[in-house]
Amino acid sequence: MVRINRLHLHGFKSFAKPLDLEFLDGFNVCIGANGSGKSNIMDSLCFVLGKLSAKSMRAEKSANLIYNGGKTGSPMKEAEVSIFFDNSNHEFPIQINPHPPQEVKVSRIIRQNGNSVYKINDEVRTRQQVLELLAGAKIDPDGHNII
Repeated sequence: MVRINRLHLHGFKSFAKPLDLEFLDGFNVCIGANGSGKSNIMDSLCFVLGKLSAKSMRAEKSANLIYNGGKTGSPMKEAEVSIFFDNSNHEFPIQINPHPPQEVKVSRIIRQNGNSVYKINDEVRTRQQVLELLAGAKIDPDGHNII
């Protein structure tokens, strides 16, 4: 089973400053007051896995996924979410320098115009290439994934 090592967010919804969430072995929990961003973390997972519908991530349009500055801050120009998967069991069909990497990084950047840039291990790829990589590890952004 594929395991998430960590999640990196910058400029996504309520996360103006870079945030790294590390997922340790065992049971991990996000707790906090109403409005502290717990649901935005789940939205960021859907976003980086390639979900297209902004409405399913509780936003009117894709550009609304970018931090808007709040009451006192400055709006961001783009938002980025990266997910780092443990690939020590070689579940992802990917090869780098004859061996599979121990970790696979999938990133998605969204710009103010609504365009997304997808990356696999920091190399620009199409959304379809990302979806194919995820499918190879039995991850479906529109399916039911246990997190």
